[in-house]
Amino acid sequence: MKKYLLLLLLIRISCLAHAQSGAGNYPDSLKNVLKKQLPDTSRVWTLLLLSDHFSDKDTAVSLQYVRQAAALAKPGSYQEAMVEFYRAGAYFETNFEKSKAAYMRAEQLFSKFRNKEALIFRSRAWHNFGALEQRLDNEKRYAEILIEHAIPLAQQAGDSARVVSNYRNLGIIFSNQLDYKKAEEYINLAIVALQRLDPGSLELADAYIFGAKNYIYLKDYPPVKPMLDSAKILLAGNPDLPHYTDYYLTEGMYYARLRQFQAALSSFDKGLAQARRLKRDYDYQGLMLQKYFAYKAMGDYPKALKIITQLVQQDDVFPSSKNRILYYYELAQTTAKTGDMANAFKWLNQYAELADSSFMENSKTEIAALEAKYQSSEKEKKIYQLQSKNEKDALTIKNNRLLNWLLAVVCLFLMAVTVLVLLFYRNNKRLWTQEKQLHELEMQKIKQDYRISMLSAMLEGQEQERTRLARDLHDGLGGLLSSIKIELSQAPVGADEKLKTSLGRTLSHLDDAVNELRRIARSLMPEILMNYGLAEATKEFCKNLKETGINLVCQVFNYKDSLPKEKQIVLYRIIQELVNNAVKHATAAQILVIIQQSGERLFVTVEDDGKGFDPEKINGKAGAGLSNVKARADFLNAKFDMQSKPGNGTSVTVECDI
Repeated sequence: MKKYLLLLLLIRISCLAHAQSGAGNYPDSLKNVLKKQLPDTSRVWTLLLLSDHFSDKDTAVSLQYVRQAAALAKPGSYQEAMVEFYRAGAYFETNFEKSKAAYMRAEQLFSKFRNKEALIFRSRAWHNFGALEQRLDNEKRYAEILIEHAIPLAQQAGDSARVVSNYRNLGIIFSNQLDYKKAEEYINLAIVALQRLDPGSLELADAYIFGAKNYIYLKDYPPVKPMLDSAKILLAGNPDLPHYTDYYLTEGMYYARLRQFQAALSSFDKGLAQARRLKRDYDYQGLMLQKYFAYKAMGDYPKALKIITQLVQQDDVFPSSKNRILYYYELAQTTAKTGDMANAFKWLNQYAELADSSFMENSKTEIAALEAKYQSSEKEKKIYQLQSKNEKDALTIKNNRLLNWLLAVVCLFLMAVTVLVLLFYRNNKRLWTQEKQLHELEMQKIKQDYRISMLSAMLEGQEQERTRLARDLHDGLGGLLSSIKIELSQAPVGADEKLKTSLGRTLSHLDDAVNELRRIARSLMPEILMNYGLAEATKEFCKNLKETGINLVCQVFNYKDSLPKEKQIVLYRIIQELVNNAVKHATAAQILVIIQQSGERLFVTVEDDGKGFDPEKINGKAGAGLSNVKARADFLNAKFDMQSKPGNGTSVTVECDI
């Protein structure tokens, strides 16, 4: 709890405390004062100062001093009111309900006194009571308390600094409600006023820190660092201040938004260490949540999952339904990112259930409020009935109308809530279905990439083997046949005409064999393809087949020869396979090969006027040649289109990117 020391207390004991302190510290000096013979009134003030000192460090010790002071305070006295106020402060971080009850007892006791200090303590009691309501997820009640109690009491006391502080708290509420521009107005007003009234106060440090946080929410980053630096100057010299937890939280958020994640994590860790040391569980949760968001933004989902799981498991700390809804939602998202879709679905269901229950709780609260208003109007009606029959009749009519209106509003509200819940549930279910479909598509893509990788390796192996065979045939067998031809041509035959004729026929066969060998070698790996590209190689291939008597026409349009060699080889093999299929199976009078480039797309078409076939009858039963063509087209990520009818020939088109 923040230290706000009474001027009266300082007047009464400061001389004693400083006289005894010497080189000691503040709590030791107060303990030394207690060793002296003091009136009960002075002893009570000293005990309350010690309780205040330990309130945010050690709850048990703080309560011990409060109980000692309570035993000395006279019933109904000003000191009894002070005891209840500091008792509430001792419970502030650990037991919300006891703290709230003590603040209300202090308010009742202080209300008997009309001096300035009593008004200030009443304002503080209401403010702290509202802060506890905020921590219990009732921020609307906190705003009402500030406007209806805390600010008016501070104004009556003439405490301008406290009025400014409460306006700063209203700025915090607007920020929590996502109205950051409105929050900016209030917080800047508070900073300007505090700079004038108390430029070295911790209140001003608080205002700087929150102002920096609000600018982060506005995504207006330039003012953030100067504000944090100003706050750090005010906090310097006292490392045990609880303000540091919020300072490191804001600093970490700032670095995280700038994607300086290591600096952000370092700031969060400093804040967590301070929160653990001071036992500030609420601040600890906030720091852990921001650390989770940092890991999530970094893409380190295992670490993020570990943190959000820890937050969800903290059942007894600050049971805010909004926080728990957020935790479940983030846990579902992060679990899905790690690939554990089953647990992600489980957490998403819990998120939906908690969101539904939150809607129902709000509905019950609204109905209870309406019922309370109705009961109040009924009591008023009875009073008016005793006064006058006419007033009774008029009030009855008015209340009946009001009741009907309220019932209609409640029904409409419940219908709206029901519709919203159903829409929310349906949207979440659709989102889950979409994520599942996306996962399936990703798995299909992985499988397709694997298949293409295997196909690439297979095709590369085939091309390497073709190259080797072509080289071996040309260099090995080709050379051997040439040597045989040379030796036979030099053999002495004399005048034997029959031997000359036989030898000439053999040499002719050898020429045919050498030519066929060269054709096979060129077919396996044509040098013209590697040297001059796809178009020239295809023309040469068609020319060689045409010399065998096949009516084959090759046409090339707008081809720029900009295709990578690997793709040219695959397309050349597709053309070879399609032409060979037409020659073997189509009984075609003419075969047409077309290579056409249009922009960044290349079209390869092979048509024949042969006997054709029914594509429906061969689905799933295609031969090895057609299967190879489709596999190579898949490898190129190309479109494969085949048109054929019995008696009308066949047309196959492969379309791929350059």
